[in-house]
Amino acid sequence: MEFTFLGIRIKIGFLFLWLVTVLLCFNIGEEIKLGILFSLLHEAGHLTAIITLKERPKELSFGLFGMTIKRQHDLSQNYKNEIITALAGPVTNYILAVLFIAFRQTAGSEIMLKAALINIILGTFNIMPVFSLDGGRALEACLKLSFDSDKSEKILKAVSFFTLVIMMSAGIYILISSRYNFTLLAVSVYLIVLLFVKG
Repeated sequence: MEFTFLGIRIKIGFLFLWLVTVLLCFNIGEEIKLGILFSLLHEAGHLTAIITLKERPKELSFGLFGMTIKRQHDLSQNYKNEIITALAGPVTNYILAVLFIAFRQTAGSEIMLKAALINIILGTFNIMPVFSLDGGRALEACLKLSFDSDKSEKILKAVSFFTLVIMMSAGIYILISSRYNFTLLAVSVYLIVLLFVKG
């Protein structure tokens, strides 16, 4: 499904509609529902930053992994704006985490603690200095403020690879300890593949 709203192209993929249907029809864990909700709010943080900086999104795509924003201008237009935009998503998660912790102090609900923890995990994961994550985008923009494009790319790849090796090691440890949880390992492998594809 595709349409235009306020001059912005909106694309809603079949897999996104399928996911919404599954969430409405089946009784899946509340952690997954909260994770999807806070991932969308994370992307809304990016979108808010883009609009606040007086840029205009070109396209919003809704797919299996949430919302993707395509901008009118690429990173080379304004590195400082790119840093702000990249960090806006994780900052949104951290603000939500603080709010849920504050609400838990008054309401005493365990769901508030769970929501805070999910936001902390999302924010921390996305802020890591890895290519294709928000932290990697912010690091790339910072490097390009000081170095030429080739040197910036080399530093970003080295930092990304080092971080991913640590993530993979943690993923292997979690898999061996739990005997079933391979999530971090799978994500690490996926990000390494993306890094080598870029290289």
